[in-house]
Amino acid sequence: MDANNRWSDRVPFAARVMVLHEDKAWVGEVKDLSEGGCGLFRPATCQLEVAAIVRLVFFDVSGPAVVVDARVARVENGSLGFEYHEVQAVPPVLRH
Repeated sequence: MDANNRWSDRVPFAARVMVLHEDKAWVGEVKDLSEGGCGLFRPATCQLEVAAIVRLVFFDVSGPAVVVDARVARVENGSLGFEYHEVQAVPPVLRH
């Protein structure tokens, strides 16, 4: 989704996330979240293309992680944007 056409506002949010794509994984930092997606500071060596399907693993120091399916919506030098497959809470939470 284009940054100018978001259906929900993003809010600043600091969290750690692991981006899983095929057999690769990167740990990065979230910079903002919305119900429809999130933005990350782009991890070093992360080579994702727009439209790639990923799994985002949101985690804290301890406790269960939250896994969210998403696609890459934006790739820039210092950041990545993701669009979730399903609407999420802000921040994403475990679904029962």
